[in-house]
Amino acid sequence: MKKLNLVAVVAALVSCTAFAAPQGFNQSAIPSGPAGFNNQAPTTVKGVLESAYDDQIVTLKGRLTNYLGDDRYEFTDVNGDRIEVELDDDHDWSNIAKDQLIEIVGEVDKDLMSTSLEVKRAVPAQK
Repeated sequence: MKKLNLVAVVAALVSCTAFAAPQGFNQSAIPSGPAGFNNQAPTTVKGVLESAYDDQIVTLKGRLTNYLGDDRYEFTDVNGDRIEVELDDDHDWSNIAKDQLIEIVGEVDKDLMSTSLEVKRAVPAQK
């Protein structure tokens, strides 16, 4: 009976190890593609304007600097570059303010003549 209990404990330990997360992968809070494919999203407005593709998810740090009407605002990143962002009115954006340093996560909307971001999440940034 003691051997059977020992075998059960060893089997449980081995199976727990098999379900552990693979080593060497970044476990960040923001979802992204698999590592090792050089598919990093741009982190500046200039990078978004130059190399982002339509529907790509990006994270930028900067400030809302101008109201453009409806749910459109001008976002200025920490380098001074600007892009139009859309803050849908179905979200509560009361946690951010004009000229406050924020971090936004948004989806790139790339058209023939313009590039903008549809903001999915905005939070005050750590300085």
